[in-house]
Amino acid sequence: MAAKREGRAVFVEDESTFSLKPYTVHGWYQRGKPACAKLTFSRSNRFYVFGVSNGLKEHNRFFDGRRLHGKKRCIDSRMTVRFLRYLHIQYPKLLIIWDEASNHRSRLTRAHCEKYDIRLLAFPTASPELNPEEQVWKTLKADTANTYFENYPDFLKSVKREAREKNLTKMFKYLGL
Repeated sequence: MAAKREGRAVFVEDESTFSLKPYTVHGWYQRGKPACAKLTFSRSNRFYVFGVSNGLKEHNRFFDGRRLHGKKRCIDSRMTVRFLRYLHIQYPKLLIIWDEASNHRSRLTRAHCEKYDIRLLAFPTASPELNPEEQVWKTLKADTANTYFENYPDFLKSVKREAREKNLTKMFKYLGL
């Protein structure tokens, strides 16, 4: 692989949204009584996670997704570039394999990658099953499912803890990167 000859660190990348909105996989309730669940979420209580893995290392960065000055926040080019800067500090030569999301195709992101010699490869369109990072989000969301979180900081702390405690790099052994 040319990337290895060039001494590049190779990672697959993806990002996901975690919302305080309850994620229920299963539940129980008493017979004869209506099911009732206490909820304390608002739609804006969410955060975004950018993650990369290669079978040996994984890195996750968390970004606040709550409203800022009344404006809805979403994954954008600025967040993507901040994540790439974080990676570039640790790995000066990078090859990132990711999907063709709009924040990946933006002028700001492309210019940053060109300036710092970050090579990019894209997964085929509409093929999330090819990106192993998708399984990371599925695992982290399943681990926090059916759990009531009183507030945003508790939920964020729980997902960060799960991401640290799970050795999700085991999921990527087949990549051979």
